[in-house]
Amino acid sequence: MSAAGALRPSLWRSFPVDLGWRNFVFALRTALAGISALAIAYWLDLQDPQWAIVTSILLVQPTAGGAIAKGVYRSIGTLAGALFGLLVVALYSQAGPPLVGAIALWIGVCFYAAARLRNFTAYGFMLAAYTALLVGFEGAVNPTSAWLIAVDRTSEIAIGIATATAASVLILPRYAGDVLRASLATTFTGLATYAAAALRPSTTIEDFISLRRRMVEDVVKFDALRSYTMFEARDMRADDIALRLVVRDFLAVLAVVRGLHFRLDDFRHQGADVVLARLQPTIEIVVAALERVAADKSALEHTHQIRAELNGARAALDEAAADLEAMAGTVPLEPLANALLVVSRAHDMLRGLSLVMVTEAASVTSDGRRPRRLRPHEQAPPDRREAFLQGLRASLSLLLITGFWALTGWPQGFSAVSGLAVILFVVVNQDDAGRIGWPYLAAVGTAFVCAYLAMAYVLPLFEGFEALGLFLLAVLVPAGLVAGTPRFTMIGLGFGAFFAAELGTGNVFAPNALSYVNNTFAMLSGMTVCMLVIWLVPVNSSGARQRAWNRMMRELLPQAARGERQERGIASEVLRMLQTLLPRLALGKDGDEILLRGSLGVASTSLELGRLHAGITDPHMPLAGSQAIAAGLEQFAGAFATLPEEPAQREASITRAQEAVERMRDTLEALVITPGTSSARTVVRAAASLRFIADRFGIDRPFLTRSFVEE
Repeated sequence: MSAAGALRPSLWRSFPVDLGWRNFVFALRTALAGISALAIAYWLDLQDPQWAIVTSILLVQPTAGGAIAKGVYRSIGTLAGALFGLLVVALYSQAGPPLVGAIALWIGVCFYAAARLRNFTAYGFMLAAYTALLVGFEGAVNPTSAWLIAVDRTSEIAIGIATATAASVLILPRYAGDVLRASLATTFTGLATYAAAALRPSTTIEDFISLRRRMVEDVVKFDALRSYTMFEARDMRADDIALRLVVRDFLAVLAVVRGLHFRLDDFRHQGADVVLARLQPTIEIVVAALERVAADKSALEHTHQIRAELNGARAALDEAAADLEAMAGTVPLEPLANALLVVSRAHDMLRGLSLVMVTEAASVTSDGRRPRRLRPHEQAPPDRREAFLQGLRASLSLLLITGFWALTGWPQGFSAVSGLAVILFVVVNQDDAGRIGWPYLAAVGTAFVCAYLAMAYVLPLFEGFEALGLFLLAVLVPAGLVAGTPRFTMIGLGFGAFFAAELGTGNVFAPNALSYVNNTFAMLSGMTVCMLVIWLVPVNSSGARQRAWNRMMRELLPQAARGERQERGIASEVLRMLQTLLPRLALGKDGDEILLRGSLGVASTSLELGRLHAGITDPHMPLAGSQAIAAGLEQFAGAFATLPEEPAQREASITRAQEAVERMRDTLEALVITPGTSSARTVVRAAASLRFIADRFGIDRPFLTRSFVEE
């Protein structure tokens, strides 16, 4: 191949926008839906037909289920907002402060609900806020036309919803159920690949971290997909309870694999030749099994075979564990405990993968059969405090703009309020609002400039809707390609929607440069003020993270250490809390990475604490060992249960817990055990669990002391 030929594919792959055929279909489908919505609005002679095309663009989703879900909730939210706007106008059209106060309160309530909910339910509440704002303020200017404004706005949005949904269903549709199955299969085989990589000595730490990050992203995407399969046909539906359990199982595997990789790497460098010689063949068997599972692209079609493969690897691990335990008393305890820890963690990992297969059988069907129902699992409650602050900030932002509008009599005040509301929609539930908000604002500003140039120099050349439609197609397809690329979604949507809105697609084409500039300035000013308020009054998930950390450190770990709860129940609760926070984590940030790793570590630690309690009650455990473990676990629990708020003192408490673990390990190391006895096997199992817990004080120290965030 020539140098030029080799360069072209490289440049194609490195191009930031997705140019795959599915994204072209997505972009074309979106453009056609928008143009059709505009045509219908013209035909019905609606007051503001541009809102139909804007709705169609903003409704864009890659799957039919997503489009239907978004459309349903948008319809409900729009209708509720319009009715509230009419009610406010009827009550307070002649009283400015009560009208503004009522709308601000409504927006606060809607954003509170949106912050506590997820996906398209939250979107419906935001639309209820936005529609009430538009109808309320526009209707207050001319109360006699408030009903007409509400009807027109609702009709225009309904047209956009209908065309976008029809396009998603009729033009090469992708059903969420199909995508969900593909995502489940891809995530499962990806986890198998990740697990195999953790066991290979050739895997570098950089490759391992990259793989883990990719797997977490896949789990987040899978969790989002499951939320709207309920809007599709019966044979595409899934048992949502079972699917939530699948996400939990995915996280459980991630928790085990991370610790396994670091422990195995450390063990290989210890030079325990006899123990390693027994362990290595079993590791190779497990790696081979995982690689066969990872290579099976149709794993979901024959789950029994996959489970048999995993069970065969687990049987090999059971045999290796028995052989290693039989060595107790003939080789040093430390390398033997390390090897047994590797075996037990690998066994947990394979068990987690098997559970995914078991749960999958009850979650997704492709033949119309009713999925087997699973027992509901408690979900982590939404964060009320953060939701309240989101609603309060939205209300205060509106009051700030409307107050300036009222004091100055600014003719374009309503445009500024509209811009503020748009930005509130874009950044709600975002920990880093600037990461999305500022690029979105730049895209909107670019759209205003491009729309004005097109309105001034291009539209006068056209005659008839056909020419306008072709021009919109030429602009909206590239914007759709950008929107279809996940990291640029909001940029593409912002440009496409505001270009269509400001192009002069109203019923009367009467461009006015001064009016356009004033409106643009007001809209962008409202957006900028909103971004500044968000920057000055940050609302994020830090409170929820702090409470989750407090719960894990001060309650769950002590409960596991004292044996007050079943250890797998504690691990499941940790994973539920992490599942709630997962969509808010930015894995490129060190703090979020530490939070993820530490939470997974706590889930795994609870399992090892449970195994230690089983060792205490084992009649074969030597009395000195049992007493030392019981006393050490109580000291461990006490150190965590009373963790102080002061960072320096907190470090001292964690050190006391670490010292308690080291004393337990020293006691077991000093025991004289008879090779081949049940007592020897019990001691080495306890030593393996203590080895894992001791590792956490080094690997997860920033999480344990919460030194990765500002106090």
